[in-house]
Amino acid sequence: MRDFQRDTAVSGGDGHYSATLAEGWDIWGPQGGYVAAVALRAAGAAGSFPRPASLACHYLRPAQPGSVEIEVESLRRARRAESLRVTLTQEDAPIFAAVVWVVAELVGVDHHAVAAPVAPPPEELRPWDELLPEGEPRFPFWRNLDVRPVAPNPFGWGQAAAPRFLVWQRLRARPLLEDPVVDAGRMMVSADSTMYPAAMLGQPRPFPYVAPSMDLVMSFHAAGAGSEWLLLDAVSPLAEGGLVAGRALIWSEDGRLLASAMQQMLQRT
Repeated sequence: MRDFQRDTAVSGGDGHYSATLAEGWDIWGPQGGYVAAVALRAAGAAGSFPRPASLACHYLRPAQPGSVEIEVESLRRARRAESLRVTLTQEDAPIFAAVVWVVAELVGVDHHAVAAPVAPPPEELRPWDELLPEGEPRFPFWRNLDVRPVAPNPFGWGQAAAPRFLVWQRLRARPLLEDPVVDAGRMMVSADSTMYPAAMLGQPRPFPYVAPSMDLVMSFHAAGAGSEWLLLDAVSPLAEGGLVAGRALIWSEDGRLLASAMQQMLQRT
């Protein structure tokens, strides 16, 4: 079990940062949401405002555990918001690029027009590592998360069904969620971990391809510091021509919409 806050920490200043991609976050290499969280920590360190509003990134090359160099450039700063470009380089090759908006604490007109899915609380559900045939997740990444599937019923896995994965997740080692950048970072880890499983559920097993993430787009709507558990509602509306689409909404324990995500994945053997 890894420490998310420590494993996403960056050092440096004036737009130049370094970090270490830790062992233990691997799914075919460091998980994409984890890499994006490291980039967001650098944006948070360089930016003029405390709250992440959005991140849109491209995964350019497979990352590897080890040191990375991070460059953060301010593209535009206004009174209430700043746009930042973040690039991660490993062994002199760019592996990740993103644009990030950070904003001040804002007040405006509010509305809430969407309801959270109906789901039992996580305490009433079995951890999914108890439901896996092997009794243990295949990839080290999953050891960092407490995962409680809601739908579909895990005992029905193995047959083609609706490509939707509804699941509670929390980090086993709780980070400082009161830090809005850390809070948003763990949402990216969760979102990126659910859209590919949603696609797999729409296909008969064994799934003949892997589908690494090409990109990830996140909008952060509200702080989740008071919600250790996150409810993820992930769907894959379409897989065609070697591309797999993913969408996800992230909810708090008390039914607030915290973030939304979308992703394009590339099938390959």
